[in-house]
Amino acid sequence: MAVQDDSREQELCNLFNLEWDPEHARGGEDAWFEAKVKGRVVRVPVEVKSTTTDTVSTARDVGMGHIRKWREKIWVIGYYARSSGNKPRLVSSLCLSPTDMEPWIAQLENYIRPDFELGQRLAHKLTMEDVHSICGKKSSYSLADALRLYKKQWTAAEYREAMDREDGYSPERMLRILHQRAEYLMSRGATLNNPHIPKGFLNRFKDQTITKEHAARIREKFRSIGHRP
Repeated sequence: MAVQDDSREQELCNLFNLEWDPEHARGGEDAWFEAKVKGRVVRVPVEVKSTTTDTVSTARDVGMGHIRKWREKIWVIGYYARSSGNKPRLVSSLCLSPTDMEPWIAQLENYIRPDFELGQRLAHKLTMEDVHSICGKKSSYSLADALRLYKKQWTAAEYREAMDREDGYSPERMLRILHQRAEYLMSRGATLNNPHIPKGFLNRFKDQTITKEHAARIREKFRSIGHRP
C-alpha cells in the first residue's frame, strides 16, 4: 500500500475509533472494533478505503476469498480532496453495512464464480496417472516430494500432520495434495485485479455521509444490521 493511502487509513481509523492493523496488507483485516452481543464481546471487522476520486479501488487479485470476507465486514470509505503541496484533506466519509454493499459484491461474485467453479472441477479431474507424471511413480512419497509439489502453502507442522505413512505420504495422499495444489493455482486465475466500486453505486448512499460522531455512527450501523452470535 502507498504511504499516503496508509496515512489516510490511519486517520479514518482514528475518527471511527477503530483498532488498525499496520500488517493488514499481508492478508489481515484493515481494522476492527469490539461490541457486546448478548452479553459477550465480539470483534467486528471493518474494511477501510479512501479515495481522491469518485470511485474506490479495492484489492489486487480479488477472488472468492475476498467475496466471503467482504460479506462479513462493515465498510468505511473516506473521500479526500487533492491539494497542491499538502496531503489530501478528508472531505466526507461513508459507513456501509454488508447489506448496503451486497448488490455490488453479488455482481462481482457473479462474474468470478464461473471461472472459480471451472477451476475446482478441473482440479478434481486429476488422477493417479497425473501424480506419477508430476511426482514420479513411487510406493511412498517423502517430505521433499510433498514440499516440491505444495511448496510453502503448509507449515512444517501441517506437512507432518498430513503424513499417512511413517515419515511419508501414500500415493493416495499425494493425489489429494495434488488436487489441493491445482485448486489453489486455478483459483488464482479466477480473479479480478483491483475492481473499483463505481460512482453510480456509491451515489445511492449520499444521504449516509458522515460529518460528525463517526465512532457512534459505525457502532449504530452494526447494531442496526443484526449479527450472527
